[in-house]
Formats: sequence, C-alpha cells, structure tokens
Amino acid sequence: MAIPTHSNTYINQHEIIPAKNDLGALANRINSETRSLHNQIDKMMTLKFAIAVRNPKIYRQGIQFFYHVFSAIEDCLARELANTGSKYHEMFVGIYKPVMLRREKLYRDLMFFYGDESKFAKPIMPKQIEFTDYIRKSTADHPYLLLAYMHVLYLALFAGGRIMSSQVSKSLRLFPQVEGKSYDEIINEGTNFYKFDVEDMETLRIIYKRDYELQTRNFLSEEEKEEVINESKFIFTQVAEGIKEIETHNLEAIKGSIGYQVALQGYYFAIFITALLLCMILKRIVYSFI
Repeated sequence: MAIPTHSNTYINQHEIIPAKNDLGALANRINSETRSLHNQIDKMMTLKFAIAVRNPKIYRQGIQFFYHVFSAIEDCLARELANTGSKYHEMFVGIYKPVMLRREKLYRDLMFFYGDESKFAKPIMPKQIEFTDYIRKSTADHPYLLLAYMHVLYLALFAGGRIMSSQVSKSLRLFPQVEGKSYDEIINEGTNFYKFDVEDMETLRIIYKRDYELQTRNFLSEEEKEEVINESKFIFTQVAEGIKEIETHNLEAIKGSIGYQVALQGYYFAIFITALLLCMILKRIVYSFI
C-alpha cells in the first residue's frame, strides 16, 4: 500500500521504518517509556486553545526558552558532526537533516517580537541556565544522549508544526500591528519556529524516523539505549520546569501591581498559550506514531 504525501511522492507501507509494532526500535521504546508523561501532558489539554491571549509577553518568554534549548542542542550537534574522530560521528551524520535546525527560525521570531538581540541573547532564568548548561556538559561526556533531544523535540515539530502554527495564528492579541503590513504578513514573520523549508513535511518525518532507526538499532549498546530513554524522560520534566519558571516569574511581577486580582485573571489566560505550546509539542510525538 502506498501512502500519498502532500507532494507527488508516494511511500510504500513496507518502506516505513520502524513499524509501529516494532518493540525493538529505539523511537518506539522512547514513546512507550514516556507514555505516563504524555498522559500528564494530556490533562493540560483540557484547556481551551480558543481562550484569548491577554499578554504577548508570556508567549515571547516561552519561545525565548525554546530558543536557548534548541541553541544548546544545535551547538552540541554541530560539535559532533565536526568531530570526525568520534565513534558516533557517522551515526549523527546519517540522521542529521539541515532543515531540522530551529535556532535561526526562533531567532527570526524573537527579532520580530523584540527587535533587539540583547533582550534574548542569553538565558537569564535559573532553570533555563541550568538546563542549557546541562545539555552542553552531558552530551559532551555522552554524545549519544543527543538522540533523546533529536527524538523528543524535533520529531514533535515535524509532526505538528503546521497545526501549531495555525493555532498560534488564531490568537489575535499575540502579534503586534506593523504599519504597512497585512495581518497575514505579520503572522508569517512571527511563526518561523513551526515552519520547515521542505515541500512535504510527511516525507521528511518518515525519512527522519527511518534514518534514526537505521543508525541506532545495531550501533548503540543496550546500556546506551537505556540512557537515551531515561534522558527522554528527563527532557519532559525539564521543559515542564522551564514553563513553570516562566509562570512563577510573571506571577511575582504581577503581585506587585495594584490591580493584582484583575491582572492575575488576565495572566492565567495569557499563560495558556505557553503551556499549550508545550502540550502540543509533546503531545504530537504520541500521535505521530499512532
């Protein structure tokens, strides 16, 4: 059976690797082992995305968090791609796709919202600093741990980037008005994070999953695979902690204002956008394998 894609490409069912019921595939094992974390995220999805965003500042802080996380990952990935003496070099070369990189896309979004690189160049919140420092150090010691990030974060965007972009675009209060530009043009400039420069996202997703499996199945030891699975669980908790830190940071600022009760209610509407972005990113991983 051939699977039609959005382009003229057709992929036969038997060409899809790994199979959904392949219990030995590392990606499938990650999904299975993190399912309880997925379920926790699903509970957050009861929030209605249609609730209007009251404070774009929260959204900007959310994508700033992801900017620092993806920057750390991509610095480390570049290090491994350049390290021809590493035993993992060929594995990463076999999986890596230049179109997957998100740092530059997030930079463009942040420049659109802030207009000043100095406002987001470095993480300033403790959890963000701790997590990004951890990524750099842990993957320097154990390069194969990058595989957890390459699965949990990138594959989710492959699967759900278009849907997420559409949902964010419906948040009318999220984007500033720019003189001389239409609303569609403004949306296009502020949602680069979710877009990939390929004709067909489904084909990219299938090829990425295939190469991920082919490169890891017989190359990694069982101990290394277990470490990647545990790192995947850690990523879920750290991203959740990062979002919680943004929430706490803004609550403390709001409490100092005269209209605290009114602002607090408006704030929670605003924080929905960041929380739901996290939910959507993580939840898309589950449905991309169903």
